[in-house]
Amino acid sequence: MNAWSRKSIVGELKYFFLLVCIGLLGSELSAQSVKAYERAGDRAMERDEYYSAAQCYKDALKRKANDFSILYKYAEACRHENAFREADKAYTKIAGAKEAEQFPLLYFWSATVKKQLEDYEESEVLFAKYLEKDTTATGFYYKKAKQEILACQAAPSIIDDYTPLKIEWLENKINTPYSEFAPFLVNDSLYYSSMRFPVAEKGGKERYLAKLLLSEDLAEGELLAGFEKEEEHIANSTFTADGNRMYYTHCNGKSTSSITCAIYFSEKSEGAWGSGKKLGASINLENYTSTHPSIGFDSLQKQSYLFFASNRPGGEGKMDIWAAPINKNGECGKAVNLGPTINSIDDEVTPFYNEKTQTLFFSSNWHEGLGGYDIFYAKKEKENWLAPTNAGFPLNSSYNDVYYVLNRDNSMAFLSSNREGSLSLNEGEACCNDLYAVYLEEEEEEEEIPEEEMPVVVVPPKPKAPVSPVASDLPSTMTSTTPPQKARTLFKKLEEILPVTLYFHNDEPDSNTMAIATHQNYESHYFWYYSMKEKYKQEYARGNYVEAQKVDDFFELQVRKGDEDLNEFTELLLQTLMKGYKIKVSIKGYTSPRSPTRYNHHLAKRRISSARNFFRQYGKGILIPYLANNQVQFVEVPFGEVTSPPGISDSYQDPRNSIYSVEASRERRIEIVQVERYK
Repeated sequence: MNAWSRKSIVGELKYFFLLVCIGLLGSELSAQSVKAYERAGDRAMERDEYYSAAQCYKDALKRKANDFSILYKYAEACRHENAFREADKAYTKIAGAKEAEQFPLLYFWSATVKKQLEDYEESEVLFAKYLEKDTTATGFYYKKAKQEILACQAAPSIIDDYTPLKIEWLENKINTPYSEFAPFLVNDSLYYSSMRFPVAEKGGKERYLAKLLLSEDLAEGELLAGFEKEEEHIANSTFTADGNRMYYTHCNGKSTSSITCAIYFSEKSEGAWGSGKKLGASINLENYTSTHPSIGFDSLQKQSYLFFASNRPGGEGKMDIWAAPINKNGECGKAVNLGPTINSIDDEVTPFYNEKTQTLFFSSNWHEGLGGYDIFYAKKEKENWLAPTNAGFPLNSSYNDVYYVLNRDNSMAFLSSNREGSLSLNEGEACCNDLYAVYLEEEEEEEEIPEEEMPVVVVPPKPKAPVSPVASDLPSTMTSTTPPQKARTLFKKLEEILPVTLYFHNDEPDSNTMAIATHQNYESHYFWYYSMKEKYKQEYARGNYVEAQKVDDFFELQVRKGDEDLNEFTELLLQTLMKGYKIKVSIKGYTSPRSPTRYNHHLAKRRISSARNFFRQYGKGILIPYLANNQVQFVEVPFGEVTSPPGISDSYQDPRNSIYSVEASRERRIEIVQVERYK
């Protein structure tokens, strides 16, 4: 079970014992043996200290690289820690070895990680491979694999049929490298929870507590008065319409798997919150978790209900959504399970009942989604719930998307997610949730604007260091003093820039995978690749001035120019789209011939995918509305290495020429080759 398990608070109660493995070895330190590191990793796993466990197993593998038992444990620790790419590499290595048969759930978890990485095609293949070995049709993993195959098949349609939304990361006044979650807006006051508060324990270790915070006008959050000194997790606040009664959770436990939560409520009097009162046995059952409270008013029954998530008996399995009528004194009547239409044998969590539309929103890792937890919504027809509908992309991602709540007039929503762009404690992980604002106001149909009045969007200069586009400082609304231009002139300028050629390091993005898509943004890859210029000069030129100059010229005149052309092209593309023209953009992908042809075709598609991510995330998603209504289309033409000229080295034993030479480097590219207008 990972940090999103039945006894967790959906990821927010994850501990980050950032220990070096050596600290877990104790008396075994002197031995420095593989077994000592492995045992230290096992102890860390028992305490749900997944980061520490992964480091211990990694140290063990340095001493015994082909111990597949340790490698599998390393993959498991990385998966629990949401270091999906590392987990994927480890699972894939095991799957290619004869030892794969030793691990019954190998293909199941490998498929799960592939889905998190948005490689739905390969994920479906691996789930099917798992089902070839598991024929226990009544077992959980068998049923889950069958359901996940349906989800993988549905995912491309969910993504293609996306709704244009402005989704904004809430900046580091709110978000931190630790988890932020459970947002709730009362007028202009944002209440939320954060997992960033350390408490000291014996032995000099620290664990982190969740606490309630309040942010006014999205300024820096402050601890909620009256709850600052609690020595246990206080989280998940929700409020009555007048803002004078708050329901929230107390949670106890020193590891994710041992945590249990109970729901409390507090009344506000003269501007101050009173002491909390634990709800009775109708909500809180001993030894079971009740969490994620949300208040909703059923307009048909004229009754307020407390919706919550619980693993109590009588449900469909694991965490389920329940509802109980709220009495005038704040206590609750008998809780009722929402039944098998909403709940499943896996987890349903973070309910929110929208009173305006009488719609229940919740997150599930069972219903057909993009990966991890997706947000769903369902309406009630008389006494029965209608089948849930996936809330779609980009509200959902292949990561965990939870705690969806709306403001009173449905113009704005918030969610918590560990999607790409969220802050993390450790590089390469999607460990921690951040808060995002979703702007839902319907846009009025744009009128045709005379050319002389047409504004030109000017995008600020790109940053000088890799910055997540979601978390960057790009303004959401951009203006310009540049004179207006005619669309024909803009389109001609688009054509004149072509081809835009973008270059890549060897086997990037996402090395050693058959995935056809990536989460990487080309801009981030460019900064990293450009920073390797000196390494390329060292590995290829080896002190030869002429050869070093060749490498230097390639990086300055081709790699750097490609990125500059990409930004200029995108700015002109945006201005042309604002004129109302529909544009089709054709992109070709290439690779050097170092790997097999089928692999290279997939690699070329990943490279094109990184460019698509650049366009999606450019200017905080300013192009998304044009993508959503097909006003701009990107046509992918992956070629692999089949068009590489003869003479390019493909030798693994000759990295100087097959990786670091200018000739091989020129082949690792994609090209924007054509733009077309269409009706």
